[in-house]
Amino acid sequence: MIHKIKFLFLASVISLIFPFASVMAATPTLTLSTQSEGNNVQLSVAGDPNQSILLSYVKTGIGSQVDALGTTNGAGNWSGTVSTSAYNIATNSSVYVTLGGVNGQRSSSVAWPTSSAQTTTGSTFTLSPTGVVLTIGQTSTITASNSGTNYLYLSNNSNPQIANVNISGTQITIFANSQGSTVATVCAVGNSANCGSIYITVQNSASAPLTFSQNSVTIAAGQNVPITISGGTGIYMVQNNSNSGAVQTNMNGNVITLSTSSTGGLSSITVCSTNLATCGIINVTVGSVSTAPLSFDKSNPALRIGESTTVTVSGGPTGSVYYLSSNQNTNVATATMPTNSATITLTGVANGSSLITICSSLGNCSSFTVTVSYVSSGGTLALSQTSMSLLVGQTLSVTISGGTTPYSLLNPTSSVATASLNGNVLSVSGTGAGTAIVTVCSAGAACVGLSLTVSGIGTVAAPTFSPTSVSTTVGQTVVVGISGNGGYHVSSNNSPTAASVQINGSTAVVYGIGAGGTNALICQNGGQCSTLTVSVAAAVSTASVNTAQTTNTTPTTTTTISVPVYEFTKYLATGSESSEVLQLQKLLVKLGFLTATPNGYFGNATKAALMKFQKKNGLDSLGIVGPATRKALNEITENTTTKTTQAATKCSVVFYRY
Repeated sequence: MIHKIKFLFLASVISLIFPFASVMAATPTLTLSTQSEGNNVQLSVAGDPNQSILLSYVKTGIGSQVDALGTTNGAGNWSGTVSTSAYNIATNSSVYVTLGGVNGQRSSSVAWPTSSAQTTTGSTFTLSPTGVVLTIGQTSTITASNSGTNYLYLSNNSNPQIANVNISGTQITIFANSQGSTVATVCAVGNSANCGSIYITVQNSASAPLTFSQNSVTIAAGQNVPITISGGTGIYMVQNNSNSGAVQTNMNGNVITLSTSSTGGLSSITVCSTNLATCGIINVTVGSVSTAPLSFDKSNPALRIGESTTVTVSGGPTGSVYYLSSNQNTNVATATMPTNSATITLTGVANGSSLITICSSLGNCSSFTVTVSYVSSGGTLALSQTSMSLLVGQTLSVTISGGTTPYSLLNPTSSVATASLNGNVLSVSGTGAGTAIVTVCSAGAACVGLSLTVSGIGTVAAPTFSPTSVSTTVGQTVVVGISGNGGYHVSSNNSPTAASVQINGSTAVVYGIGAGGTNALICQNGGQCSTLTVSVAAAVSTASVNTAQTTNTTPTTTTTISVPVYEFTKYLATGSESSEVLQLQKLLVKLGFLTATPNGYFGNATKAALMKFQKKNGLDSLGIVGPATRKALNEITENTTTKTTQAATKCSVVFYRY
């Protein structure tokens, strides 16, 4: 008793000293027990005294709910009975209580007991489909299969602000609220392991969904099913595969290939474009296949290089959609099959054979062999490369050698690329994502194929120049503006002895080195390129003879060196690389100290030339651009220097323009 009085006195003192201090609340406990009739559940709550009690539970067909039960007594206890059927609480779902309001102390979660009012057989629980793609404001319904009971509840919605999920019997209704994705988990009452997940993707209401050559596929073990994707912007990717253990995916450009080693199962595969603004669903069924083989009107066709033929397929089950499953050797022959078609087009590319496999959407497949054999009298024909990867809007070139000229193209245009010839140079431009083969032949009938892989969705414009072509003279610098995606770089310069081309931000700096011309291929972020044509003329020189009026008149020779105005501002040394280094090199070339081609990189040749300049101008020959050297360089570029010398005899006056 004495100890209790001391404790109360101490608590009073603390409350007087710290009037805003509160006693730490105790964590409440919740105990459940089923009563004899099986429908009512006894709840016992223990916690702080005189606190409101809120019960959080899962209501069948609705989801999470909160209801008030009452208030704890002065000792912190409460006991009462709750009807499972009246509250419609899902069996085996988690429940807990919170004391003192929604932000008060929360008890641990406990499982709601089984009620005689709700039973389940424990049968297999399935959802169809398991994934949906919606636009904002759109509604979709999914059907659940759960024989033995219709009692379902929403166990979890990972991102409820994206979509609402409501359950009525076996129907699950989804309403799209905002752009994004969420996963809804639905379970059968009485068996917490009997659950299924729905992957929900909501795209902007202005976006059209992706489309597929097949969006409902039956696949069997060992099959490969290629599906062509259309729509959207950017690169395609698999956003979700609801059953990756049953169905595997491989994305290549705008073709997704499905495969499986399973004998059964379902999967909904969500495919989106890079920005996640446009998506679509492919529903896949894994199962047994028809054993009846497919038939072809040409069993084993033979072709010459460059020759094409068609093969028609038949014999699939009613409702079959045929597709090209595989081409064993694309370097020997190409095989194309339009969507919803029964005709395969074959084109010979090189000597050899290839196994072509065709399947129906209902599972059965068959194969045939195409043989390509053609002997050329024109000798061996070769390409500088036999395969090429490029982007939509990008243009690349390869060189042709051997055979007999003139060369020709058998299939210069396709949905993937266009090709053209200029002598022995083959230029290819990407026009659409996918794969193709361009066949080049010589006059002597020798042929060779160039395999193309084009990536990127939607045509991106190549960079443009202002001016579109450049005419300059030796020693002169011209600046060309570039418009496009940015991130420009010089991919190639076919005659660097005529002119150097350097990129400075969104401009190309062209410096004339020698009389002639060059083509510089300038590319941008994304890989698209354009060619800048440069023409360089020799430096202009004129001569005149000074005729003296008297024999006592001394003729003069005047040499004028004009240097463009440029202000040097940075410290430069070996290893520096910038547009300022390029300007330094150009100046050293003009002054006769540097013979190497300006390239913007401060190397040993630049250092040696700078040391010569420093020595001639009375500076310390350190080979770096410090304050004193920078001042001397700027004095030269700020003024046009004219030197006049007296000659002892009559001579020509020569003017040089740099």
